[in-house]
Amino acid sequence: MFIHIFNTARGKCPNCKHSTLFATKFKINDTCNSCGLVFQDNNDGTWFFLLMLDRAFFIFPLVVLMYMGVNPKQIAIIGLLLIILFIFASSVRMGIAVGVDYYFKSKLWK
Repeated sequence: MFIHIFNTARGKCPNCKHSTLFATKFKINDTCNSCGLVFQDNNDGTWFFLLMLDRAFFIFPLVVLMYMGVNPKQIAIIGLLLIILFIFASSVRMGIAVGVDYYFKSKLWK
């Protein structure tokens, strides 16, 4: 499982390991140019995993800080830093979501 996630986080196809996952930094190709693997389709779980990653690493820490009673100015600064991290880590997040989705699809269809 971790091999697929590591490869897709680096922009490689989880099936053939060619660097064909991304069209641009913020857009995933629909299929692999080398092996024809479909990365995402309309009924895909990729967006589910991406949504869970976003909630776990970007929203949940802010909720915990609010619950703990941290100063609102500090929460705003941390929120701004998380948004910047969110933008710069977009390709890694999308790659991880494709890798996890590929892993679960390969386990279900075998």
